[in-house]
Amino acid sequence: MHLRRLLAVALAGGTALAFAAALPHTGDAAQVPVLVGDQRADRPTTVTLITGDRVIVSERGTAVERGPGRAGVRFMSWTSEGHRHVVPADALPLLRKGKLDQRLFDVTTLAEFGYTGGKDLPLLLAYPDGGQHKGPGTARAAVRATARLGRHLPGLDLLAVRGPRAERADLWKSLTSGNGTALRAGIEKIYLDGKRRTTLDVSVPQVGAPTAWQQGLDGTGVTVAVLDSGVDGGHPDLEGKVVASENFVPDAGADDVDGHGTHVASTIAGSGAVSGGKFRGVAPGAKLVSGKVCEHGWCPESAILAGMEWAAPRAPVVNMSLTYPDDAGTDALEEAVERLTAEHGTLFVVAAGNQGGQGRGTVGSPASADAALAVGAVDDADKLALFSSRGPRAGDGGIKPDIVAPGVNIVAAKAAKGDEGDPAPTGYTSMNGTSMATPHVAGAAAIVVQQHPGWTPRQRKTLLMGAAEPIAGADVYGQGAGRLDVARAVRQTVSADEGSLNFGFQQWPHDDDTPVTRTLTYRNGGTAPVDLTLAVEDDAGTFTLAATRLTVPAGGTASTTVTADTRGAGTDGDIGARVVATAAGDVRIEAPIVVQREVESYDVTFRHLDRGGRASENYVTFLIGLDVPNTYTLSGALPEETVRLPKGSYGLLGNVYDDNGTTFLVQPRFVVGAGGTTTLDARQGKPISITPPRKDARQAFAMVNAYWRSDRGLAGASAESTVPGDLFVAQVGPKGGLDGFQSAISSVFARWKNDEEGFRDSPYTYETSYTREKSFFTGFTKKISPSELATVKARYARAADGASTGVKYNWPVVGTVEGWTASLPFTLPFERTEYLNADGGVRWRPTFDVEAELDPEAGPERLTQTGGPAVRLEPGSVSRQDWNRAVFAPTDSEEPVTREGDRITAGMPLFGEGTGRWGMRSRTDTARTALYAGDALIGETQTGSGTFEVPAGRKQYRLEMSATRSAPLRLSTRVEAAWTFSSANGETRLPLSTVLMSPELDSANAAAAGPFTVPLTVVRPVGSTAPGNRTLTAEFSADDGATWRPAAVSGTGDRRSLRVTNPSSGFVSLRLRATDTAGNTVTVTVIRAYAIR
Repeated sequence: MHLRRLLAVALAGGTALAFAAALPHTGDAAQVPVLVGDQRADRPTTVTLITGDRVIVSERGTAVERGPGRAGVRFMSWTSEGHRHVVPADALPLLRKGKLDQRLFDVTTLAEFGYTGGKDLPLLLAYPDGGQHKGPGTARAAVRATARLGRHLPGLDLLAVRGPRAERADLWKSLTSGNGTALRAGIEKIYLDGKRRTTLDVSVPQVGAPTAWQQGLDGTGVTVAVLDSGVDGGHPDLEGKVVASENFVPDAGADDVDGHGTHVASTIAGSGAVSGGKFRGVAPGAKLVSGKVCEHGWCPESAILAGMEWAAPRAPVVNMSLTYPDDAGTDALEEAVERLTAEHGTLFVVAAGNQGGQGRGTVGSPASADAALAVGAVDDADKLALFSSRGPRAGDGGIKPDIVAPGVNIVAAKAAKGDEGDPAPTGYTSMNGTSMATPHVAGAAAIVVQQHPGWTPRQRKTLLMGAAEPIAGADVYGQGAGRLDVARAVRQTVSADEGSLNFGFQQWPHDDDTPVTRTLTYRNGGTAPVDLTLAVEDDAGTFTLAATRLTVPAGGTASTTVTADTRGAGTDGDIGARVVATAAGDVRIEAPIVVQREVESYDVTFRHLDRGGRASENYVTFLIGLDVPNTYTLSGALPEETVRLPKGSYGLLGNVYDDNGTTFLVQPRFVVGAGGTTTLDARQGKPISITPPRKDARQAFAMVNAYWRSDRGLAGASAESTVPGDLFVAQVGPKGGLDGFQSAISSVFARWKNDEEGFRDSPYTYETSYTREKSFFTGFTKKISPSELATVKARYARAADGASTGVKYNWPVVGTVEGWTASLPFTLPFERTEYLNADGGVRWRPTFDVEAELDPEAGPERLTQTGGPAVRLEPGSVSRQDWNRAVFAPTDSEEPVTREGDRITAGMPLFGEGTGRWGMRSRTDTARTALYAGDALIGETQTGSGTFEVPAGRKQYRLEMSATRSAPLRLSTRVEAAWTFSSANGETRLPLSTVLMSPELDSANAAAAGPFTVPLTVVRPVGSTAPGNRTLTAEFSADDGATWRPAAVSGTGDRRSLRVTNPSSGFVSLRLRATDTAGNTVTVTVIRAYAIR
């Protein structure tokens, strides 16, 4: 297993904040019902943490609704590489000890995995394999009353459970000591049961497989396991190949509906029957066992682990074309690779990942495991693929990937029900990725097993690495040993015992570095001695060999040593090279080597003192690299921590907490140019005190944040509390400011109802946000003046049957940073007055959720979500806002339908409000998006959006979108829209207009019987070329669209109105057709547009 030496996280396109060793960094199935809307807009998403706390997170803002019995718990939040982490204070001790998977509080990842709304939270409980609490019994007993028991993995000492949302706060108590300082006896660690991603006529000869076939080596007698999306054994290329299969994905069928696994299996062992042998696999004589662990591109970790445990005793080679970002620790899948390799002698061949475009340090897990044979990708010209993930490995700088193989435009068998891949000859599909490179190596490993059945997994791995062909233009962290060469692997009798050598880390300064020596051993499996000539290639003099000539006896070994000497002048950083051993008969054995030569760095010690002046272990401190590409985290392991920091400038943010409060200490620019000690003293913090105008107003929350903006992205952290007076802040260090630094203090006050319902149905809110540029706060006292506030009189209508709840979020926005807000529910329909500060350049971006409890066990579920752009309000202004108002139909949005080159992306929201507010999400039963060129279908999806490849020339297009929804939603039960427009190659917002229908309705979205007027407004995306409206016609229906009658339309241009006669009961449906002056058209049909009272 690799070490956890480095606290730093290398940056790749964004700043990283991660709890060092103690806190490791870390195409979906449409199900009914689904939430559809503009898939690209900033739509707040709700996730419920393992603690039972609900977190509402938008692209830039956060709100927390505490779980049952958790009033007063404080929260911290930080942003890392585009991921937001929200952690309650009572979980920090276990995170610090490494007992909790950090992903449990990574709300971005939880949302990406689909662990949102009322869905269960899947967990993996690790239990001890010895001692008093040996076995899963104690873990089962701890959670039996609060979780659903799942799969038991006895070979890995893991128990899968699922935590219902309504029971999650109790589950947290049952898993911990109650205060979060320790796990229950019998539980070693809690992992999130996350999800991994799935990532031949030219490629098979490229790796030399036909030469092996000529020697009778085609994998015959060897079984390879494929852990993937399943395998279509009915494909002619795979007929008779699959000798066993098992499905480990919950609630999924056995068929390969993706096609990924079938493609992989065909690359390993396909016969090429459909193509007359042209698209044959690397080891066509091998048999396969298929473990389905993925569906729709996602692979639950519990399914992968179960598949690994099942496959290891059944196959000497296991192909895993799946990955997830690695960290400096050892996760459950890496541990499983090591353990199962040792127990069963299985070689796991694993995709390195497809994150190479993000730069170095992107090799994923479990390819990062020591025992895994990690595979990167090249194209057919042996050029490293841009997408292929690069090393070094997180934590120890080790060489990964180990080897590369063809992974670009790979043609292999197409599953009958598979939907992945690009066009290829009949029966086949073309795919790209390290997923495609990996089965080339797995097939090669099967051939090696056939040739050397008694060898260990390590011997097979090092043979393939040593025989690899180095490729030009890539260092050892890109290619490992080089491109797979099966022909050389089966021809050579000599191999190295070490696939690669890592000489570790040499600390700056380098004048007194101690040379490091490693042994390199060669083994001869032939019947005659072999004379080797050794040399170091691609080296600037760092590495030397003790011997440049070795004779390896028949059936024996010979060794030499390699020394890395980093003393004196030279280039700092990672230094890679390769030892190449050659012999007569075209023998060549590669061994990539690397040493890390530290850049100028210093030991800096940080002391933390609490508010009483005592040494504290309760802190989280970030050092955010400003001109260095690393960020470091100190997570409270000791009152004093020493961290090795490269010379440069950092943002320093210290958070010291205890039962009496949280102190946020910030130094905008912390310069490291020498060693020393810095003390972060919580006594320097001064309180945040905000007083609203009303005496009965109570603090719903107060929040402080600090952010640094650079060309590598946005990084920062926040602290939040509901208890007045327990947040303290101070700027520490030298006075002065820093360009690109921003801080804010926000608050929400409302009327407290009772201990059970909290702030529910408060008739008012006070919401403030105060920002500073370049500097931080030292204390903050504010008595809010009514003259500073904008008054919004808000009315919220009801649009669902039964009881429903509204939750309005006013997100404060200053520049590009969006702050926190509060989750304060109310019963619909409802009216309240919202007071928002309007000074300091703050803008407010509103969103509104409608929730209902459809399943008591799952808790409240979001039905709809609408919103609008951030707006700046005027002090003293009074305005009225109406929310949740019919007619719910297409509106414009912040992400209109666009064309970029030859790609059209559509995501027009179908359930916007009659006020023009964006329809961000809606619970629906069905959805469809389709694009036509003339009458020819280009493509369609069963979701509320789609991206389509289109011809380059100008064409006439028709975009069709539709969705249906049912109870408890009672309006807009079916919405259909169709646009016709002309478009040619280019980058533009397409000219798609729509029509807002804004009738005056009561708080239940109902109108009286009789004559009725519906105001109409033609709207178009901002920045689009849509011209003015020319014609508009309308129809209405009183029988849900069974029959239609024309409606009179009056007015001109973009503002018109229609007249109908409402029936005595039921609903009115509307259909509108509009044409602009360029001939573009839109047709909108809304079944049950509004109700009749």
